[in-house]
Amino acid sequence: MLAGTLGLLLLVGCTLLLRQLAGVWAAFGVSCGLILAGYAVPGLARELAVRRYARRLRRTP
Repeated sequence: MLAGTLGLLLLVGCTLLLRQLAGVWAAFGVSCGLILAGYAVPGLARELAVRRYARRLRRTP
């Protein structure tokens, strides 16, 4: 949880820098994409692990 919080704090700083370098909409799009990916990746990894385990169970006699 601490790593996630620190990551989001770094994201805020990077978003402010990106806003100055690339513009408001680019910074908004990149920051929202990274935040959504941060929420989606653990669930996706869990789903892939379950599928891999189920495939392994089907293959063993």
